[in-house]
Amino acid sequence: MIKPIVKTKKGLSGGLEDMGDFQEGFCFKVFANSPDAETWIICVDDLMEKAKWINEITSVKGKYT
Repeated sequence: MIKPIVKTKKGLSGGLEDMGDFQEGFCFKVFANSPDAETWIICVDDLMEKAKWINEITSVKGKYT
């Protein structure tokens, strides 16, 4: 259960948030819509992989609202 994903002028918000690019990797957050409010931070090795994850999550969750 991921929170609704919203596309804004600054990027994504709601259930998915781009954290940026770091030495550790290319990172983003996924926010669950649950009583315990889980949050996952995912970092991958390259920008293309990050874009792929973000596209897959938004396609599973549904279109931008």
